[in-house]
Amino acid sequence: MQLSDRIGCRMKLHDLHVLMAVVQAGSMSKAAALLNTGQPAISRSIAELEHVLGVRLLDRGRHGVRPTDYGRALLNGGTAVFDDLRQTVKSIASLADPSVGEVRVGCNPFLAATFVSAVVDQLSRCYPRVVFHLVTAYVETLHRELTERNVDFLIARRFTSIADERLDYELLFEDSYSLVVGTQNPWLGGVGSTWPSW
Repeated sequence: MQLSDRIGCRMKLHDLHVLMAVVQAGSMSKAAALLNTGQPAISRSIAELEHVLGVRLLDRGRHGVRPTDYGRALLNGGTAVFDDLRQTVKSIASLADPSVGEVRVGCNPFLAATFVSAVVDQLSRCYPRVVFHLVTAYVETLHRELTERNVDFLIARRFTSIADERLDYELLFEDSYSLVVGTQNPWLGGVGSTWPSW
């Protein structure tokens, strides 16, 4: 059986969640208390993951547990998996009722204090059940926040030094300010019709 088949048939998200809790807590007993379960159930989940992958995921010692290199690789992937699932659930909720939700807008402090706040205020009046969060930072940090999906889109100047094929830019003014979204973002394509005219 190929690795991808084993993952599809036997790897459980619950077990991955347990591994993340164990590493975060530093021990199986603390993770069991955190997850409100028994230590044997925690051990079973870790053993099942190790069996499916065929590698040891944790080093157990007197000072608790630490992830092996394999464990760290799985944790990195697990973080991405749970992030994707959270984004998917938010997308489903938005499809069910597009007038409700949260939007995280990234921009620099100057723009946040000027026209972006005014636009968010106007949008809040149009969509009172949408919660808007302004995330302020400078452009390099904002691009990282966007690629890590900590913000939904940016209002920022376009700098060619950090251009990325995974990002799409829509010009807002006859200037270098752009609306920036990931190419897979649901805001792509419908942004112009969503923003109020100003």
